[in-house]
Amino acid sequence: MSARRIIWAAGLLLAVGVSATGRDGAMGGPAANIAGHITGLVPEARVVRAEETLVAAKDMGIVLHDEVKTESGGRVRIELADGSVLNVGSNAQLRILQHDPARQRTVLELIYGRLLVTATKISRRGGQFDVRSPIAVAGVVGTKLGLRVEQEYADVVCKEGTVRVRNTDPSVAGEVMLQSGEFTHVERGKPPTPPAPASPERIQAGEDATSIPEAK
Repeated sequence: MSARRIIWAAGLLLAVGVSATGRDGAMGGPAANIAGHITGLVPEARVVRAEETLVAAKDMGIVLHDEVKTESGGRVRIELADGSVLNVGSNAQLRILQHDPARQRTVLELIYGRLLVTATKISRRGGQFDVRSPIAVAGVVGTKLGLRVEQEYADVVCKEGTVRVRNTDPSVAGEVMLQSGEFTHVERGKPPTPPAPASPERIQAGEDATSIPEAK
């Protein structure tokens, strides 16, 4: 099987239907390769894995390097193996590049769209939880944050804890540290703007764009 697998998701880089896909993983893959599971969704969403495109479904296992894609109106909630939760908004694309609960090392790539992350607190030395996009990289420590990634910019909001944000381009100097209730705006080729208070409207818009209605 090719190393490149895909599943839908939303965001910026700041970084089922064909066969049985139960809690032990899709397509019979070993449980060790499962990074998490879909715990809720609003259709339409797809998971691209190797050369196949699968219809996303509740309880579907997500394998490393899967690419999660949501369509217009679609949303997906993924619970990672360490208990972290990812809410992906509509018209988004997300990859889970690394997830090692034992070492507490997670790297996500939000290519475009919106993403709400509730990350498990990192307690191990050398642990990391990074969300990368084509524009910015957000490093979180036991926190809740929202990201919006567009073609030329990314917005990052820290909802709880702290978040380090820098441009994805290593040649662009400058990094900011967001505290709870703050946000930054990152444009292509520019450093993040200084931390500023996030308005209630900005915070609510991110929540509304990524929420998954509970099944009745």
